[in-house]
Amino acid sequence: MKNFISCEELFNNINDNDLFIIDCRLDLFDASYGKKAYEKLHIKNAYYLDINEDFCGRKQIHGGARPVAESDILGKKLSGLGIRMNSKIVVYDDKIYSSPRAWWQLKYMGYENVFVLNGGFNEWKEKGYPVSDEKMTSRCEGSFKENIKNNMYADVDYVKKVADNGDILLVDSRNEKRYTGEYEPLYHKKGHIKGAINIPWEKSIDENGKVKDEYILRENFKALENIKEIITYCGSGIEAAINYVILDEIGYKVRLYAGSISDYISYDENELVTGINV
Repeated sequence: MKNFISCEELFNNINDNDLFIIDCRLDLFDASYGKKAYEKLHIKNAYYLDINEDFCGRKQIHGGARPVAESDILGKKLSGLGIRMNSKIVVYDDKIYSSPRAWWQLKYMGYENVFVLNGGFNEWKEKGYPVSDEKMTSRCEGSFKENIKNNMYADVDYVKKVADNGDILLVDSRNEKRYTGEYEPLYHKKGHIKGAINIPWEKSIDENGKVKDEYILRENFKALENIKEIITYCGSGIEAAINYVILDEIGYKVRLYAGSISDYISYDENELVTGINV
């Protein structure tokens, strides 16, 4: 797998001087969870970077609840840990949930050797691999040279053009009830962006937090076979990044609408539609 690394492979390389492990656990409803979980116990040699504070930018009127991070700020933090542009970086959370957003942000900024831990911290612990409660300190001074991959990103203007382009398709990555508008716990408008189809991220991740077999993934995304470009979105770019990393894994051309619904509805004129897209 090009975007994922197994717990076994990570364990076998854990003492590699050019390997950097980043804990980015997240609870959407408890902003303090990730840091507390890291301080309690984490993978040996892992650093902690917060999804909201580090891997996302400052929330403003537009841009969504979790905007794209300012690359110079995040790049400085990463180089402060000793990370260079060609370092091997492994990001993880409890299973697979928030780590793909960190993966996307790093790849978008130009880091090449970035991997999501398949199975996450839960599998790591279950296998008895080394854990620690010690906070990691910087090893050395790294370096950052921005190399933004604009073809990985979609903003609201790009998304609004999709309705007139049959070669591009929006994929809502949330569960069906949020897509249809039957249930919406976070935002003042409910439903989905007009024209989007629904492929929930959970369809591709098993109950243990591991990516399902490739034939299942291809079946899950079969509706996209003849689409030239896909844009994934969700509420604030977390769940959409899961679909993004998997679609990229199996060879689709994808962009992430990082601002997602939280950005889209920040413009009063943008309405959502409810029910099933037909």
